[in-house]
Amino acid sequence: MSIAVLMVTHGHAAESLHKTAEMIVGAQENLACLAFLPGENGEGLASKMRERIATLDTSQGLLLFVDLWGGTPFNAAATLSGEYACSDVVAGVNVPMLVETLMNREDTGDLEQLVQTALKSGSEGVRALRTEQSDGASAAGAAQAVSSYSTQGFDPGDPEIEALRQAASRKVTDGPHMTLGLLRIDDRLIHGQVATRWVKETGVTRIIVVNDRIAEDRMRTTMLKQAVPPGVVAHTVGVDKMVRVYNNPEYADDKVMLLFTNPGDVRTLHTRGLPIESVNIGGIAFKEGRTMLDMSVSVDQDDVEAFEALDREGVELEVRKVTSDRKVKLMDLLGKKYYPTHRRQ
Repeated sequence: MSIAVLMVTHGHAAESLHKTAEMIVGAQENLACLAFLPGENGEGLASKMRERIATLDTSQGLLLFVDLWGGTPFNAAATLSGEYACSDVVAGVNVPMLVETLMNREDTGDLEQLVQTALKSGSEGVRALRTEQSDGASAAGAAQAVSSYSTQGFDPGDPEIEALRQAASRKVTDGPHMTLGLLRIDDRLIHGQVATRWVKETGVTRIIVVNDRIAEDRMRTTMLKQAVPPGVVAHTVGVDKMVRVYNNPEYADDKVMLLFTNPGDVRTLHTRGLPIESVNIGGIAFKEGRTMLDMSVSVDQDDVEAFEALDREGVELEVRKVTSDRKVKLMDLLGKKYYPTHRRQ
């Protein structure tokens, strides 16, 4: 069993943080929440905390998250901490802190190490977009990232001459290639679930968003690059350029996640030779003209045809938001909505 976690906040913030974290990292065990409500006092709160802790397995340790240093939840937690041999209290709990801590507690039984993870991720998660873009110190780090991004040959504005573009192969060639750690269709692209749980589970060091329109959008490209966790580099490329990137032996040692907004682009790359064996579908938002297959995936006729083609070609199509979810076959969902359009053999 993992290290036990109890969150205690003024009001119902702890419950909301819990639900938000589970949206990103999946269902969590050995975790509980408590609300400190108007009319309660520290002694009563401490009593409630003892009762809730009794429902947890604290054999590996107990981590108490509270919202405010010096507040009543903190004071009660500090008192209780002395009653458990292996425990600590961390104040200022926020979503980045909670997500990173919950992911890391699966890999460590060291409470002190987990506390350091919480402190580091909680601090690093507090950022301001415009300040980072304009501040000299932050801009230096951003410039380094941009330099790495552009010199790696992924910059959508790189000065490739048109003749070279036309001469470049549109098919996968022989030779060493990058390892495809995950192919995911998710029109939210790089967001919490991807940047945390999927990156960790797949062990990728690069995320490549494959979409012609997004690759030409400088602002969105910049935003996507800023959404990745430390140690991971993000890029946006068009479909044609993705073939050239895959053919480049310079990236043969890289394990890469490819993100798509639609199955049509996946099918195009598959027909051009990318060895696509499985595609994870995380979410395609609903809009007019689309049909909902489940709570997170909608399709139009072009999507249906692309999915059917990939299915005929032997590509596994599975629906999961996070790695801990049960795999659902996309074609089963599609068949229920699109008979007789979809005809399984």
